[in-house]
Amino acid sequence: MLEVNRKMIWQGARTGLQTTWELAKVVVPTAMVVAVFRASGLLDIITAFFAPYMGFFGLSGEAAVVLFSGYFINLYAAAGSIIALNLSLSEITICAVMLGFCHSLLVELPISQKAGSPMGYIFLIRLACSLAAGWLLGVVLP
Repeated sequence: MLEVNRKMIWQGARTGLQTTWELAKVVVPTAMVVAVFRASGLLDIITAFFAPYMGFFGLSGEAAVVLFSGYFINLYAAAGSIIALNLSLSEITICAVMLGFCHSLLVELPISQKAGSPMGYIFLIRLACSLAAGWLLGVVLP
């Protein structure tokens, strides 16, 4: 039987705080950058450019910020972008599924290559799966 003691609680709390700090170091700055983009008007320019392409997936132009931050940085950066934007639940769902297939490319593609996989092939498979899933959900979800 598992016995809970002070040491276990202290260690869990410390680990939880360390994890929260690590996540906050990515999520908070990303949310701040998106907020600055919104305040400066740069977000409007970016979203207007990507809106026609995002419409293919049932997404607004703002979702491009979430996808690019997730594709190239990591999922926590995408979460920070979501926090700063006003996306609908269906848009968040579509982005989450798309990023599930294709995320953190700048880190994971070189690792795949070192493991012996052709980087271009892995990139195309992951991106194609992400785009196909996004399109399918964009058709199915309202």
